Amino acid sequence: MNRSTDDHRHFARVASVYGRVRNTDSDVVEAIVPRLPRRTNHLEIADIGCGTGRYSLVLAQSLPGDWRMWCCDFSREMLRECWTRMGRYLPKALFSCTRVSADNLPFSDSSLDAVCTFNAVHHFNLERFVVEATRTLAPGGLLAIYTRTPEQNARNIWGRYFPGFTHYEARLFPRERLEQAVLAAEALMLEEIQEFAYNRVESIASLLGRACRFHYSTFALYPPEEYQRSLAIFAERLAALGNGPIEHSAENTLVLARRRDDPAFTT
Repeated sequence: MNRSTDDHRHFARVASVYGRVRNTDSDVVEAIVPRLPRRTNHLEIADIGCGTGRYSLVLAQSLPGDWRMWCCDFSREMLRECWTRMGRYLPKALFSCTRVSADNLPFSDSSLDAVCTFNAVHHFNLERFVVEATRTLAPGGLLAIYTRTPEQNARNIWGRYFPGFTHYEARLFPRERLEQAVLAAEALMLEEIQEFAYNRVESIASLLGRACRFHYSTFALYPPEEYQRSLAIFAERLAALGNGPIEHSAENTLVLARRRDDPAFTT
């Protein structure tokens, strides 16, 4: 069984609870919105690897003017949850939920003002995704990649206390690899790389509950017996920290790049 199959089964299983067990960091949306192109009052935006639409909704609710959003994922189950979530708050004419492969986007050349992906790029072929995103962006369009690096992953509570977490989560891209993928696309300009840090306070019960509900797809990569042993050790390590709420931090990286306006790079 390859990892893509593991991922598909994992997201099919957790789709109904995913939105409740994952954090949504609105700060990154606040960093992206001012960088969106302002050539017209209408924006065409795609969220690739949208999952249940956690970031799609926050982004949509922050957009100025007239816009349309394409919520894209490979999991049909996640897309069904996304359609329900978005439809609670937005007219259905403003968004679409589309099943796509990140390395073969179903958009015309130069048709999008922004391509975003939030905590999903480690499921993609990075270089192929950047090429496809670049192709679909109009001149001046924005590419935003929000993710964790392996170093950030090792410093969070899961990397520090859950046995094997950094070993099994080998899909994350180092900052240098993200930068290189952007620089390799001649039609893209790297604008900025920002790092975010969030302080969290949770009870032991909450942390264990999120692990049991597969907060991260990483847990789906464990053999079942090893996962159960690791979960028990995680519980012991958390208990050793005390009975009260546990303070921990989470870090992420945002890569911002822009499609060149130079006509020589127009597809």
